[in-house]
Amino acid sequence: MSRQEKTEYIEQIRNLLQSYNGFTQIEKNYAHLHLPTWIEAKHEFDTFIHKFAEKFSLDIRPFLLEKELLKQET
Repeated sequence: MSRQEKTEYIEQIRNLLQSYNGFTQIEKNYAHLHLPTWIEAKHEFDTFIHKFAEKFSLDIRPFLLEKELLKQET
C-alpha cells in the first residue's frame, strides 16, 4: 500500500470510528491518535485489536466486521 493509499485508508477508518455510537470519545481519540502506527496494510488489524483490548478491555472486532474492514475468518 502506498503512503497516499494508507493515509486515505486511515482517514476512512477514522471517519467510521467517529460516526460510530458504540465507542466513547476517549476510545475514538485514542484510536485516532494511534491508527497510523497500528495499521500497516488493508485488512490487517492485529496490532489495532491488541492495543485497543489492552487499553480498554474492549474487543473491537465486531466493529471492524460490521464496517467490513476485517475479513471474517472461515
